[in-house]
Amino acid sequence: MIALQTHVSIGATRMRLTTLQLKNFRGYEDREFHLHPEFNLVVGENGTGKTSFLEAVTVAIGSWFLGIRGYDSRNIRPRDIRVDRGMINTQYRVTPIFPVVVRASGEISYEKATNTNKSNKPKLELHHVKSIAWERSLEGTNGRTTQIRAKSIKQAAESMAEAVSDGTPYILPLIRYFGAGRLWESVRDSGKKTISNTKARGLTDYNDDVDNDPDLTDPFYGYHMSVDKRCNPDDLIRWMGFERRAEIDDEEESIPLRAVYKAIDGMLPNAKSVRYSVRLRTLIIHLEDGRRLSFEELSDGYRNVLAIAADLAIKSVMLNPQLGKFALIQTPGVVLIDELDLHLHPIWQRQIIESLRTTFPKLQFICTTHSPFLIQSLRTGEELIVLDGQPTADVANMSLEDIAQGLMGVENSSVSRRYDDMKNVATEYLKSLDSAKINSEADVKRLKSELEKSIRPYADNPAFQAFLELKQAVKLGE
Repeated sequence: MIALQTHVSIGATRMRLTTLQLKNFRGYEDREFHLHPEFNLVVGENGTGKTSFLEAVTVAIGSWFLGIRGYDSRNIRPRDIRVDRGMINTQYRVTPIFPVVVRASGEISYEKATNTNKSNKPKLELHHVKSIAWERSLEGTNGRTTQIRAKSIKQAAESMAEAVSDGTPYILPLIRYFGAGRLWESVRDSGKKTISNTKARGLTDYNDDVDNDPDLTDPFYGYHMSVDKRCNPDDLIRWMGFERRAEIDDEEESIPLRAVYKAIDGMLPNAKSVRYSVRLRTLIIHLEDGRRLSFEELSDGYRNVLAIAADLAIKSVMLNPQLGKFALIQTPGVVLIDELDLHLHPIWQRQIIESLRTTFPKLQFICTTHSPFLIQSLRTGEELIVLDGQPTADVANMSLEDIAQGLMGVENSSVSRRYDDMKNVATEYLKSLDSAKINSEADVKRLKSELEKSIRPYADNPAFQAFLELKQAVKLGE
């Protein structure tokens, strides 16, 4: 059991979770996890508790808002209670099991940043790092989530919030949870201070009072929607519209808006640039192939990643304006993303984790996935949490087949055989290229046609993309 106490130490300048212990939380009877300070990828079969794990982390890290006035924490809810199902004689019974406990430990940095010149990197002054442990629990059916054992994190948040309100330039940690239905569920701000949301109807509309909206000047504006797993793209575009019009009015570049643009550029593949259009009242993305698309015209994958990048960037610049254009790389915090691979092509899946690391290097990410491509892109096996086992191998050096069979429990079934068959077809094609007499463009077209015909039944396999790329690369006489 973790000692519920606080002590001061010097360590990494970030906010992070180090351990999480769950008791009677959903499907977890009693289990403890150790978290990597940078990236954590949670995998497991359906029903093993990936989303439940994130919900528990939200209860833990959401305890920060016990000390931020005006914002709600994530309490333990009735559906979080583990139940025992069974028969007594001929009667079916569902019995809730108590207590439900979410126990955590972590570190919180107290670091000041002063910025006297907009173009210079701010001066950072680390005062101390608090190592803390805390607990939230639900003791009975009619009870409420306890706070008494969460004093350490509550007091840390209260002291930092009070100092920031008094003008001390402490770097505030970012906290955010993105659920699997983040772009599609109805949005209502979970904080007590509400943001006026527009309905999801295409282009964002503006009200006359937007310019005077007090929320946009609130030093804690970046904590809106933090533990609400939904995301409202309209609010993100609305914020960018506010900043863009401020640029025009002031005839001066908005550093926060440019930082958000930079985050989006860094996260979107094939994006040449991004800007907010005052005339169209939406975000316009310029792609490398020359196309210009509005946010509403983007694919689900693009909209998903763009919304995550913009949300985290806006929170960073709003929580820590003293960091200026360095807010993205200097803001610490904890971010949870359910189904990180949602709507992403396999090629993009290979890049998404490194893109998050590069764009937001001080954030601790805790994500779930079903994708072996994401697993393969991890730097070390310590960043992987397998709910129905624990890997010991270096995942970066494992093949996709090894990951699928060894870590994800995929048997050498018809799916695996189809993959092997496809590799054999591709191998034979490469051999035919080496031995074939290519005297004309017709010979190249014939070989390509033969391969495409033989490989087409395997088009649902991610490796099919390799063929498409090879098809583009092969030229006459090569």
